[in-house]
Amino acid sequence: MVAINLTGTVIWSACSPILEIALVLGNEPYLTAAGIYLSRSKTVSTTDSKLLSTLIINIMYPCLLFTSVVEGVSNANIAAFGIMTIASVIITAFGLTFGILVMALAKPPADFRYGTVMATSMGNYGDMVLAITLAVGNFAPFSDGDASKGVAYVGAFLCFANIYTFTVGYKLIGEDFKNIPRAEQAARTDENIPPEIIVTEEIANAKIADTSSLKYWLKTCFNPNTVATLLGLLITLIPVLRNLFYSDSTATETATSQPLAFIFKAIQLVGNAGVPLGLLNVGSALGQLQFKKFAPIRVITGVAVCRLIIMPILGIVIVQVLVSHGIIDANDKMMQFVMMMEAAIPTASTAVYLTQFWHPRGEADAMASVVVVQYAIAFVTLTLSLAVILSLLA
Repeated sequence: MVAINLTGTVIWSACSPILEIALVLGNEPYLTAAGIYLSRSKTVSTTDSKLLSTLIINIMYPCLLFTSVVEGVSNANIAAFGIMTIASVIITAFGLTFGILVMALAKPPADFRYGTVMATSMGNYGDMVLAITLAVGNFAPFSDGDASKGVAYVGAFLCFANIYTFTVGYKLIGEDFKNIPRAEQAARTDENIPPEIIVTEEIANAKIADTSSLKYWLKTCFNPNTVATLLGLLITLIPVLRNLFYSDSTATETATSQPLAFIFKAIQLVGNAGVPLGLLNVGSALGQLQFKKFAPIRVITGVAVCRLIIMPILGIVIVQVLVSHGIIDANDKMMQFVMMMEAAIPTASTAVYLTQFWHPRGEADAMASVVVVQYAIAFVTLTLSLAVILSLLA
């Protein structure tokens, strides 16, 4: 087992990307920073957030994932792409199992039973891990260019995670409100629909109409992010096609050897805006939440302990064991990093938006309290997890 050596350099390397996220998200009252400040000061409205969410999830993230897959994945490491997808299934399964345990032991209110399960199993596998990966991916202990590989690995992880979120997660959260009278359900207005849910509303309506329809499953499985990842994978596995867009060596890149490089760079330009705007929008959405009642403290504590303490420890230990047995390539530090980080992040803010969608009055106070408390704690736990991970990889 590799020894953990938390030197001052390692600790600061871990603090830096977390501080970047904190400054973008904001953590009122300690940081009156961008995201939360913009929403609380009414500079960014709910309508603005809806539009921005649509652009981020349907355009910017797909562009980022496409270019990162083309850059970071090759025939030499394609097996790692499949391993990341398996890791997504395993980490999600751990979260689901812990969520069921928290529901059984903490006994949440009737309208937050399955919400508790989803709060434990749905992590912020996109925004937060992408931001951290891009912040540290090109510095020691990683090699130059590993950041792109890391983003590609996150894309592989998200293929399953997105499908899980908008099928199992979507359905189970709705189960908490299935006994609410239909007349009360109809009272919900468009103003209650939260920012990010607009990008999945079409899927949601299809699900309400017919869960078993082929159209619903196709829309859910082949969302823009999954399609972009698969398209990038297809191009990168066909060398002749990949060479039209991108060259691994800038010395050999010319207008004639990569005739479509201008398209790739344009897509890359759009994609690069996705992560900072995504974090701003998460902060903005959190700033718009209203807390009329908190979830029981036993529920908040149970979910936080599972997501921010138990799962990071399990993730780090399991990855180290797999590396020691040669199942995971010891030289692929970025793969190890992404796997361990994906196990260490808090609940996805998407859980709040899905709850708001299903609630007849668009409320999500219990879920919001679970998420916000985690985000406050996560700035400490993420820093510690990142410090340990970087130390192990050094």
